[in-house]
Amino acid sequence: MWSSRFNAATIANRLAEAAGREESHEEAAVGDGAAPRAAAVLLPLIPPGYDLQGGQDASWRLLFIRRAEHEHDRHSGEVAFPGGRADPGDRDPVATALREAEEEIGLDPRHIQVLGQMRPFRTVSGYRVTPVVGLVTTWPVALRPDPAEVAEIFSLPLDWLREPSHRHTRLWPAPGHPQARQVIFYQERDGRRLWGVSAWITVDFLSCLEPWG
Repeated sequence: MWSSRFNAATIANRLAEAAGREESHEEAAVGDGAAPRAAAVLLPLIPPGYDLQGGQDASWRLLFIRRAEHEHDRHSGEVAFPGGRADPGDRDPVATALREAEEEIGLDPRHIQVLGQMRPFRTVSGYRVTPVVGLVTTWPVALRPDPAEVAEIFSLPLDWLREPSHRHTRLWPAPGHPQARQVIFYQERDGRRLWGVSAWITVDFLSCLEPWG
């Protein structure tokens, strides 16, 4: 199994080696030319041993959320990582990611070992999102999703996410659309589909590991 060759130290080392390797990814230019707003997401890594439902699993897994349904929210119902915009009191992207994860899913920062950061992603909605990778050091751990923001918490195996046949890239929403850009879509799994910025971040994380894997 591909992911079984990694441990927390090797993942941290490969994130450090990948830092600064490439420029940040841009979905599309912000239409009004405004400076992007700072945001961060946490990529919670569950080590091999147990999955979210308490069953045995030999693969590393990533924790995801499915956003709550809101009529006027453009990201309503989407699969994502816990995270959000930076608050004035946040020291850095790590502080933002940990705070948001605690607020959205009740993940105590004391149970997270930060392994590193990834290149930021500039989104079409006007955010500069910094992904922060964190090992969940206590598992299983009690999670409390905020029903106003999170409909569901689930996990996906890194080995499944790595498989190229499980995803494709296409121009979205449509050729000629003013916000048309290349978007990654994963296959649907258990009624959920990972796509968009969260899929780009996932693939970028895997690419940090892949060159040495």
